[in-house]
Amino acid sequence: MQGPVAIILAAGQGKRMRSDRAKVLHEVCGRPMIRYVVDAARGAGAKSIIVVVGFGADQVRSALAGEPDIHFATQEKQLGTGDAVRACRPLLEGYRGPVMVLVGDEPLLRAKPLSDLFERQRSERLDCLMGTAVVPDPSGFGRILRDSAGRFLRIIEQRDCTPEEAAIREINPSCYVFELPVLWEALNQLDTANAQGEYYLTDAPALLIKMGRNVSAVPVLDAQDVLGVNTREHLAEAHVIMQRRIQSRLMDEGVSIVDPSNTSIDGRAEIGPETTIYPFTVISGTVRIGRGCSVGPFAHLRDGTVLEDGAEVGAFVEVSRSTFGAGARARHLAYLGNARVGAGANIGAGAITANFDGRNKAETTIGSEAFVGSGAILIAPVTVGQGAIVGAGAVVPKGKDVAPGQTVVGVPSRPIGGERG
Repeated sequence: MQGPVAIILAAGQGKRMRSDRAKVLHEVCGRPMIRYVVDAARGAGAKSIIVVVGFGADQVRSALAGEPDIHFATQEKQLGTGDAVRACRPLLEGYRGPVMVLVGDEPLLRAKPLSDLFERQRSERLDCLMGTAVVPDPSGFGRILRDSAGRFLRIIEQRDCTPEEAAIREINPSCYVFELPVLWEALNQLDTANAQGEYYLTDAPALLIKMGRNVSAVPVLDAQDVLGVNTREHLAEAHVIMQRRIQSRLMDEGVSIVDPSNTSIDGRAEIGPETTIYPFTVISGTVRIGRGCSVGPFAHLRDGTVLEDGAEVGAFVEVSRSTFGAGARARHLAYLGNARVGAGANIGAGAITANFDGRNKAETTIGSEAFVGSGAILIAPVTVGQGAIVGAGAVVPKGKDVAPGQTVVGVPSRPIGGERG
């Protein structure tokens, strides 16, 4: 196991989500929550990641399959966070070094503070370092207790707090860096003498102090970082914050977003400078948009869509798994699915590619500088050649390709006149 190591706890059911889906697979801005935590751990420097699975284990394994730095440990029974970390021990046999422990339902964690924790734990030779946060409302979190000199003493769960302790605003968001094999010594001493009858990882830092080990806690996380998603309402809150982050980054890179509060952009989308995104646009999945494009209002770009430089997708246009060449335009009320639209082509209002026959999806190719008239239907698979014209309302049957420069009209379409131009 190559270090540093990160352990992500992802075994919980999340009963308040009222879902058969594993809690950590609920999506924020188009991606499963755990994906953001994995990215943060990698960004912080983790070389190996162990995901502890339990409820919905097969779902989580499938969602993260095929990534060589991700390994899985199984928590057979829900016996607490300490037990979940112990489930990783066989994978970490012989490993000596730092291990970061995170939870998979905090999608707003950022790489920079986690990287700072790794560095501080190393430089100060700490056996346990906790990342804490000072928040306006600490409800639901364990509180950090310190002595009069500010040194960490222990974590106390909210239900066990006195009124004075409940007023403490420094909380434990379950973000730790432990040194191995020291951690195993503490986990061996955990017991279930608590209201839940579980093994609490939160007890480990205080146990390490009793053992004479070096333990510290630093408030390096902010209130947004530690928003844990336990309900659908929390999920919506996380979406809003993540959207703000995504759009702020894009605007810093030169993208104009006219109305951020009424725009939704997937974190995987790539958008070039000088592009303008108009209100009520949804960009979902791995969309790539070039420089100087125009998108919206009320546009929907779905996974696999590529807009090359200067392309335009306008009002009430949906594009899915399609490529628009440079300067291609679909300005009104169109649907392009599984299409390849050449440079400079024009798609009229109400035109669609009929790409699904009830079983399979097929491709439509529209050549450069082609013109597809309003209300036209292109039944895939079909090709409209370079510079061709499809008249308004025409239906082009599958396999009845339109030759370059040709004009077709009618239902079904038929050629008229000579070649264009």
